[in-house]
Amino acid sequence: MTRTYDVYEKLVDEEDELLARIKLCEGCQWSVLEYVSRQGELGKAIGEEIVTNIHQIEQDLRTELLHLRLERGFLAEAMKGEDSPCPG
Repeated sequence: MTRTYDVYEKLVDEEDELLARIKLCEGCQWSVLEYVSRQGELGKAIGEEIVTNIHQIEQDLRTELLHLRLERGFLAEAMKGEDSPCPG
């Protein structure tokens, strides 16, 4: 296996982890929304701040995922070039 392939596989694993973390953030948001909506004005006062912070964490993870996918795409193209026969 080539070093490029090893790096690509590492990125695939990192992508899976990021997707799991994003899913966890989504679940946390729904749980917090459900909980704070039952708390009346107290929930309204602090709930928006909590949910907004969770949302920001999720957005940061999605940005990281976007960059990772971009890098993985470039590596995939590099691997295609490694597999093609040398000219000449």
